[in-house]
Amino acid sequence: MRSYKNITAIVILSLIGANAWADDLSEMLQRMSDVGQSQNYRGTFILRKSDKLSTLYVAHGVDEQGVWESMESLNGELKKVLRHNNRIVSVYPDRQLVTVRQTNKQQPLHLRLPENINQLEFHYSMTRLDDDRIANHPTLVVNLLPRDQYRYGYRYWIDKNTGMLLRCDLFSENNEVIEQMMFTSLEYITGASSHDFNLQQFERFNQQILDESSTDQVSDTTTDWEIKQLPNGFMLTQNTMRYTRSPVEGAPKGTESANSVSTADVPDLQHLVYSDGLASVSVFIEKNKGDENHLQGASSMGAVNAFGYSAGDFFVTVVGEVPEKTVQLMAQTTVKTPSSR
Repeated sequence: MRSYKNITAIVILSLIGANAWADDLSEMLQRMSDVGQSQNYRGTFILRKSDKLSTLYVAHGVDEQGVWESMESLNGELKKVLRHNNRIVSVYPDRQLVTVRQTNKQQPLHLRLPENINQLEFHYSMTRLDDDRIANHPTLVVNLLPRDQYRYGYRYWIDKNTGMLLRCDLFSENNEVIEQMMFTSLEYITGASSHDFNLQQFERFNQQILDESSTDQVSDTTTDWEIKQLPNGFMLTQNTMRYTRSPVEGAPKGTESANSVSTADVPDLQHLVYSDGLASVSVFIEKNKGDENHLQGASSMGAVNAFGYSAGDFFVTVVGEVPEKTVQLMAQTTVKTPSSR
């Protein structure tokens, strides 16, 4: 009996030790993520999605004016993307086209460590693997494996000195790598490369302001829709409704207001975003225009899965970098709440 108690005590102590070690790893990764966001650097990385391989040059810097970031394609169509805080400029020299977009949040141009990595342990098991070397920088290697079947697994290679994410592999349910990002060269620099943002050389190009359209987008924190079987951990993080602009009642013809959306109008498209802090899924809800006008059933491209489902007078399309069973479950259990019918 004494030996049995000793064995039990050893098992309990080992579990406590393992949990404490996992907490230490989570805290360490969070610190590395915080430091990595403020690095100034430039380098080249490869991005593999499905069967497509892209090589890109990136520069990133932070100064008193905010975040400066640029990314340029080194194969395929020539393209350069410039980001200053929330403003994103895309340049297509072959098409002599420049697009300008203003976003609501500062979205990085390439993969970074999650900002809330210490909250992921509820839905991913976190283990440290043997250290490695990427682009001649020593790295810490960490596995994030899903605790259920509704999300993918991740493997991170993180610069031990700076906290920069140097490589990320995305794993399917069958433990196959389905998407990959990896730096092949990386140099840390002292200042932000704001001088790269001189757009005078592109003045002759056709310019498109993507924020100016024939529709209005209204964000709200409430929604008339509910997902009955939402996988654990996924929460609503964004709700955007797109309305067709209509003339203000009583206004002369040709004097439509850009802000003439009525709250009584039914949106043309409702876009809901759900996330567990790492994986993200978009739910698009629109009027049902007939089977031939919507995606029917499952579709996939690399790590991205989509599923279209008819919900009476509406049509639901769910898209995300999650397994097919996740988008199918979410699409087929999206319903209008009773109070809004």
